[in-house]
Amino acid sequence: MKPAVTVVIPTYNRRHLLAEAIDSALSQYDAAVDVIVVDDGSTDGTVDWLRTAYAGRPVQVLSNAGRKGPAGGRNTGMRAARGDLVALLDSDDRFRPGHLAQSVQAFQRFPELGLVFGRACYLRQGQPDDYMGPLFERKLATAPTAYRDENLAVFAQEFFDHLLSNGCWFNLSTVVLRRGLAVQGMNEDLRIAEDYEFWVRLAQHHRFGCLLTPQIDYLLHDANISFEADTSAAQHAPSQLAAFRSILALPSLTAGQRHLVRGQMSQVFADWAWRCRQHGQLRQAASLHLHGLPLGHRGQHLRSLLKLALFGLGASDPARG
Repeated sequence: MKPAVTVVIPTYNRRHLLAEAIDSALSQYDAAVDVIVVDDGSTDGTVDWLRTAYAGRPVQVLSNAGRKGPAGGRNTGMRAARGDLVALLDSDDRFRPGHLAQSVQAFQRFPELGLVFGRACYLRQGQPDDYMGPLFERKLATAPTAYRDENLAVFAQEFFDHLLSNGCWFNLSTVVLRRGLAVQGMNEDLRIAEDYEFWVRLAQHHRFGCLLTPQIDYLLHDANISFEADTSAAQHAPSQLAAFRSILALPSLTAGQRHLVRGQMSQVFADWAWRCRQHGQLRQAASLHLHGLPLGHRGQHLRSLLKLALFGLGASDPARG
């Protein structure tokens, strides 16, 4: 008998997009599929609309008491899931036909799998967009595999180290995982990279796989691409660093694995510093390079510090008025 799948969709003020996400889940799978929508304090009438629009359908609506953010919304849904498998879906994405069936088949073929993800199709105003696709392909090509055919790659145990050194390179809405893993929950203190920290924690002890055909449509819009903006670095980088510090606290990390994580942290400092330089915030850029220097990428930080010195740290810093 095929296992049941619970689809967890956290949402906040996305009533105008939510129906496509829910319908893409309900139309997936001819066995037992249910959907849990977790509202995180929407003010656009989401909850009342859901209870009317999906009355009599296998859609459960839960509400968080106070805004808990993406991790808190997913945790509420994952812990309430009844399915043997839990699929994650953001409220502005949609599953492609066959996604859950392919995921279930992967778990049936390889019982050792704890989590599968897949390729995503990125759409901007209805048209395909490269966005994260090339990055995904580069990282997939270097991931250590124990088995691969035209539909599925099953990663080797060394995939944990691969994640530590490559960061998060797959889309959360493609992820399906066993309920026993899902209930371990995301770190609700993190508002950025909460998914990456979760994947790393799971990959330390569980096997991952990748579905090699596109599994979702990811709709690009201003609200989900702001992370790429230069002005967002000061907001996002500290949260990224908090996620890496949480990973460093994992038990049983080897010295080599700690080195990989510190290297990732060093790169965050370097990227943050570069954005500061672009905005003329030279003193802050220098400070960030100095913070990143002991963590790794010493040559990169030292070259940047030399350039800053030659450019003139004594010049007026717009960030200081």
